[in-house]
Amino acid sequence: MASRADETHLARPGRDDAADASRFFARVGYAALAIGAPVAVVVHPLALFIVFPIGVAMIVMAAGLEAKSGFAGRLRRAFSSPPFLALVAGLGWAALSILWTPYPVSTLQHVLKLGLLFVATLLAVAAPRENARATDLYMFPLGVCLGMIVMAAKGLAGVAGAVPNDGGVAAGEVALAVLLFPALGGLTARGRNGFARILLILALAFAYIAGYAPLTIALFAGYLAISFAISDMARTARELAWGAAALVLLSPLIPAFAPTVAAWIFDVKLATLPPPWASLSIAADIFTHDKIRLLTGHGFATVARGVHDMILPLHTPRSLAFTVWYELGIVGAVIAAAGVWFGFHDLGKAPARLAPFMAAGFAAIVALAFSNVDFDDMTALTLIGVAVISTDVAARSQYRTTRPSAASLANL
Repeated sequence: MASRADETHLARPGRDDAADASRFFARVGYAALAIGAPVAVVVHPLALFIVFPIGVAMIVMAAGLEAKSGFAGRLRRAFSSPPFLALVAGLGWAALSILWTPYPVSTLQHVLKLGLLFVATLLAVAAPRENARATDLYMFPLGVCLGMIVMAAKGLAGVAGAVPNDGGVAAGEVALAVLLFPALGGLTARGRNGFARILLILALAFAYIAGYAPLTIALFAGYLAISFAISDMARTARELAWGAAALVLLSPLIPAFAPTVAAWIFDVKLATLPPPWASLSIAADIFTHDKIRLLTGHGFATVARGVHDMILPLHTPRSLAFTVWYELGIVGAVIAAAGVWFGFHDLGKAPARLAPFMAAGFAAIVALAFSNVDFDDMTALTLIGVAVISTDVAARSQYRTTRPSAASLANL
């Protein structure tokens, strides 16, 4: 009887086992990224680097099982996008800095990590089918909510002394800043505006209670971007493009003039003030010490190793805006500014419902780059990869609209 039932089941007309398997693997992959990533960064510092490749592998495997056309075309379109090309140029300049860095081995390792993250994110964006399922989309806002719950639980346990402070809560707050606006965009793309408002209010309340400055700054930048983008997306994208590019190019002026400003306002030396002023003093000394190196930089991934080897002071700034200038010099800063400019500028090509939230997500990431968030350990960059995939799912959920190419999303 059992064998006859199996034969009837296998012979059922219209059944596609490959499509069923593809849907299953895609669901598991998106669950690993959407729910696993924001929870993993809180639970253990290395858990994200296990969850992310598993999720991407599942998504690519699902695309291979379903064998939908268009994968090669989406990859080719990426190489015609200015933000994508700026990203490739930045990675190439970082790899070239191996020739003059004092840490060639660690630089090569870091370039390879970035390259693998870049390729994995691009595959996860280009491989899936054109239309995304709503159930895959809703997992990203669910993951943001679960991340906040796990952060609250671990924070309370840390206050009670039950768990050590391993930086998981701070990493989770970075995850909230990076993943919130793509999740909001996904809800809005499906017309779930009420749920989007609730999630926005919850995140704001969580940021207020947590009191983590980078999270507050990033969310504030994102909220401002949304408020302006909803009224005039084209003008907002243009002004954000010029403003962010100018900040990247002129960021060394902040530590350069900080000692003078501190003497005028506080009537003391900058180094004697509490953080973050002391870090600005160190940055000012570093920038003025070797002006020739401002052209090429000291080499990729030298800040972390320099602090570890006590070549650089302990409180050397770790923000991305500082490390780009110190490690990659003027050339790297110009490439970064061009990438940011093209990234904001190309948001006008995104679906109308998603564009304000993409602008907000990008603004939040730029704000994090100017906060003292360490991008060197790859946690923040991997979370940005998850945010790109989340935005891609939201874009593919917009049926009967033009899907942005992989490059339009990978500019994040």
